[in-house]
Amino acid sequence: HAVYAKKHFTEAQEIKEYQTQDEANQDLAAGRLDAVQADSIALVEYLKSDQGKACCDLKGMVAPDDEVLGPGIGAGVRKEDTDLKAKINDGIKAIRANGKYDEITKKYFDFDIYGGPAQSN
Repeated sequence: HAVYAKKHFTEAQEIKEYQTQDEANQDLAAGRLDAVQADSIALVEYLKSDQGKACCDLKGMVAPDDEVLGPGIGAGVRKEDTDLKAKINDGIKAIRANGKYDEITKKYFDFDIYGGPAQSN
């Protein structure tokens, strides 16, 4: 996220890097930061906390940059486990097609973690 901020927020007066998201959240809540750029899942959970609700608002999501942030999250399997890879891919396709993915997403997240548009609960 620091690389992204340095590339896309060149107008920022200062970009400060933290070892943990908790440290950044503490400085944000204390007013020592104007904004943070972080993993959306972790940030949304913080904003649901009492401390997050008291101090901060989500103002938007950053534009995608696969060169810096990558295309998303994945799982690793050994190259020789082609059958397992096919089963995982088929399972993902099946739950996306039958609506189970949307049901699970709505239960646990305020947005589509697959990368689609935000949804409301």
